[in-house]
Amino acid sequence: MLENAGFVIESENSQLDYCGSLRTIYVSGEKRVLLEWDGEEGFGYAEVWKNGEWEKLPTNVLESTESEFQKAIENLAEEMKEYL
Repeated sequence: MLENAGFVIESENSQLDYCGSLRTIYVSGEKRVLLEWDGEEGFGYAEVWKNGEWEKLPTNVLESTESEFQKAIENLAEEMKEYL
């Protein structure tokens, strides 16, 4: 989705820590999207860069059943479309 909207990876922590956490920032011009997965707590979220600061999108993606997890991803993607 982000790549299709012209975003590229600016920074990536692709080395999983002992808990399985990841953090990636995508950029496209002045726009930035931060995606983070906290492996210890079992949740992920997204933030967008607005007015010089990070703004967290409302949906958290929680470690859960497959259907709940997929629904949260879909909700987060919809929220992100408004920014892209």
